[in-house]
Amino acid sequence: MPSRILIYTGKGGTGKSVISCATGLKCSELGYKTMVLSADPAHTLSDAFSTNIGSEPVEVSGNLWAMQIDSIAEVKKSYAAIQEYFAKVLSAKGIDEVLAYELASLPAMTNTFALLKLEELEGSDYDVIILDTVPSGEALRYIFLPKIVGKVGRKLLGMLSPLAGAVKLLEPIFGAPTPDKEAIRGQVSFVGRLERLWGILSDADRSSVRLIANPDTFSFENLMRTLLITNLYGVNVDLAIINKVLPSVVKDGYFKEWISSQEEIERKLERNVYPLPVKRLRLFERELKGMDMLKKCADELFGEEDPASIYYKGSPFEISSSKDRLVIRIRAPFSSKEDLKTERFGDELIVRMKTEIGEVVNVIPLPAMAYLMSLKRAKLSGGRLTIEFERDR
Repeated sequence: MPSRILIYTGKGGTGKSVISCATGLKCSELGYKTMVLSADPAHTLSDAFSTNIGSEPVEVSGNLWAMQIDSIAEVKKSYAAIQEYFAKVLSAKGIDEVLAYELASLPAMTNTFALLKLEELEGSDYDVIILDTVPSGEALRYIFLPKIVGKVGRKLLGMLSPLAGAVKLLEPIFGAPTPDKEAIRGQVSFVGRLERLWGILSDADRSSVRLIANPDTFSFENLMRTLLITNLYGVNVDLAIINKVLPSVVKDGYFKEWISSQEEIERKLERNVYPLPVKRLRLFERELKGMDMLKKCADELFGEEDPASIYYKGSPFEISSSKDRLVIRIRAPFSSKEDLKTERFGDELIVRMKTEIGEVVNVIPLPAMAYLMSLKRAKLSGGRLTIEFERDR
């Protein structure tokens, strides 16, 4: 049976590493053979589990393993030959060698190869694999590389490999190095792995992204941007978690404004991600380190639920486009048609609506295609907000 894949992501400091570990502990207690992976360079798994976690699997308790992904080793293993070739091409064009290697590296490279670790563990016997990673919008771009290259392109790459020696004779004509066998094989292997990864991530019955935010404006905006990106790439988000919420037992007047602000952010997030389920986790009295505190965290977050279950399938956003038009549809329950206002600020659309509970504000991140377009109309109908953009002429 294929592994269940859970990917936790969020802005730095939101507690995604701790929640990943707590989820892994809960899954292992339910009898799942579980692996927790982390791409966080801060090596937070070791802190959370209070044991040394390295680049090889470590059993931290019954049914529970953990591993810190060595990003440098993964890059060397999967991308070194390709990077070497592109750096040579850039150096031949007169670019400084150090800068050439920088330009030849992939943006968000460490996140890309953290995701590829999921593909590597495809044939393992883990029931649940949990990946703790930073926001992976950039990394997700590369899962479309197989579609861009296409089957014909991969066949051509394969055919080039035995001809690499002969092609080198053309270097003086091109004025740049031609790829050797190792570089060509590296590209074929890399594209193939990305294709298998796409098959894993795009399967909503198998893989879920879970978004974590603190109850503050910056975390909220980061969560909304990540939700849009995962939706565009066809990866299912099944849960949002608001972490480090001040508990109701805090009565000190010093925290009055903080509590009020957090409550408003919570309501705002729930409205903007509807119908995605939202869970809350309180700010604990002390740091969540060690198995006892992780268990306490897991029990408060999931109770009697199975964390490996699929909490939701679908997306709050529906995006369709044609050559000159972009339409975004968002569920907007309890809204009325009166007094609908829209304002655009950079790459975000601010929508103000009257509802049964008063005026609410939705912050909608815009896809890159909208940058070349102007907002034409926004309308409410049947509990759904439709926003239309048209290309500037």
